[in-house]
This record gives sequence, structure tokens and C-alpha cells, in this order.
Amino acid sequence: MTRPSWILPDGMEECLPDEAWAIEDGRRRCLDLFRQSDFGLIMPPMVEYLDSLTSGVGQDLSDQIMVITDRVSGRLMGIRPDMTPQAARIDAHALNEAGTTRLCYCGSVLRAVASGGDSSRSPLQLGAEVFGNPDLSADIEVVQLALDTVRLFTDEPLMIDVGHAGALKSVLAQQSAMFRAKALDALARKDLDALATLEQTVPEIAVFKDAYGELDTVMQRSEAVELLKKACVDITEVKRGLNADQVSWYCDLGETHGLNYHTGLVFGVYSIQRDQLLVRGGRYDHVGETFGRARAATGFSADLKTLVRLAN
Repeated sequence: MTRPSWILPDGMEECLPDEAWAIEDGRRRCLDLFRQSDFGLIMPPMVEYLDSLTSGVGQDLSDQIMVITDRVSGRLMGIRPDMTPQAARIDAHALNEAGTTRLCYCGSVLRAVASGGDSSRSPLQLGAEVFGNPDLSADIEVVQLALDTVRLFTDEPLMIDVGHAGALKSVLAQQSAMFRAKALDALARKDLDALATLEQTVPEIAVFKDAYGELDTVMQRSEAVELLKKACVDITEVKRGLNADQVSWYCDLGETHGLNYHTGLVFGVYSIQRDQLLVRGGRYDHVGETFGRARAATGFSADLKTLVRLAN
């Protein structure tokens, strides 16, 4: 049976007038907030050469890139699945500023397959990145801006899920690729039996077995563990620096998402009543070195369409 020509590909969506106007209104409010916070707006191209999109933070996204051939140069190009690598390239090359650079963006991205529990392959990605500031003040600024962004759309209770890539990266850095894969899988599934087997080879893995749960409880269990001290100090200071009402806290010091490029504090903002991820972010220092200029970096991104639909 022939598929009707008006049927969209799986995971693609169109927005009709009422929703489209709501999304446009939301975009303006978010960008006004970013502008008031001294972020510069960038508009990267939808398509870039493949090697640029897969550099640094983009390596984890390589399987999500839709590849095409440039008829002018004959080189492979990719349709961006995420705008963060483009922001890092712009900071490193096009701007090349000294000191702290704040960049924001809002644009369509295309993913080869749906991810993150969402059926959409065509999010309208909204995000903000801070480059050149290695201090926790940048992490506090980014998490606060992420919360303020969500609060433009809803007053409902939220949960911040925090983690820290530093300790886990240090444990896995000298291990084989096979061991790292097994460890990340076990940590993601919270498979205590598998972790017990792995710690026979690398005893340090044991510290992550119960390093997750309600934030204060995890801090009490972990702050005396030498390997986890810095993560606990960083997370505690970031929480102390935030203005966060109607927010509960969860912590996972064995968080595995984005471990290949994250280097410090990582976080997600969730709607509690919807059990839905709204914003994801974290620190990814030195990603710019693949573009010739290593820079401290932290930021967040969200699907603007998801935020706008919180009002429904």
C-alpha cells in the first residue's frame, strides 16, 4: 500500500497556528531573559562539514547525524543534531574572545532517531553556554538560568537531578574500553551485582554503588569518601548559590550521561508531576581544544516545544 504523500516521516512534527504562535511567544520571552543576562545570540548554520559536527562534545552525537554530500565540494556534511558543538566552535574560532563569553541560541535540530524518551526527532533547541569561566560561579549562573527559563512556563514543583563527572572519569580513565562499557552499563541500570563483580577488578567502583538518592542523604554518605569529596563540595556550593523555590533535589554521583565530554557538575531539571526531563546541562571544559582553543565551558539546553507544552 502506497503511503499518502502528506504523511510526515516518523518523529517529524508540524505546529499549527495556535501552538506555533505560543512557541514564538515563548522563544521571545526566553531570548529576552538571556539578553538581560548578557548572553549574545548566535545563529549557526543548519548544515556543517561532518568533521566539525563530530568534534569535541559532538562525538557523542555522531550516531544522530543525518549525513549528506555537498555537491559543491564533494565533502560529507551533516545536519546538526545539537547546537552545543556549534557554539563551542564559534567561541573558539569566530569570536576568539579573552575572558568570559556567554552565548545563547534557539533553532531547529534534526536527529536520526528519537532519544531521551521523546518521540520527536526535530526539537526546537534552546540553550545557553558560558565559555572561559572555570569557577563554580559559572555553574551557579547556568543552573539558575535554566531554572528561570523553566519558570517562564510553569510554577509546578520541579526536581533538580545533580551529578558530577569528575570522580567517575578518574576511576575509568585507565581502564579498558570493555571495562568502561560494562561499568557505565551497570551504573546506568543500578545493577549492584554487576558492580560488585567489577569492583573485584577496580575496587574504587564500590563508592558509586550507593552514591545516589535524595541529595542530603547522598552528601552525608559521600562527603567523607576521599574520591567523592570534590564532587560533594561543588554540588553543595552550587545548591547554596541558587534561588530555587519549589524544588526538590536528587543526586547521582555515578551519572553516566555524556561522560565522554562532561568534566564537572552535570544536572537535569525535571517536572515532578509529569516525570519529564525539561532541561539538561553541565560542565564540559576543554572541548574547544578540538577547534584549536581549549576553554572552560558549561551550559544547558532544552526543547522549546516541550517547555511551551507545559502550559497545556
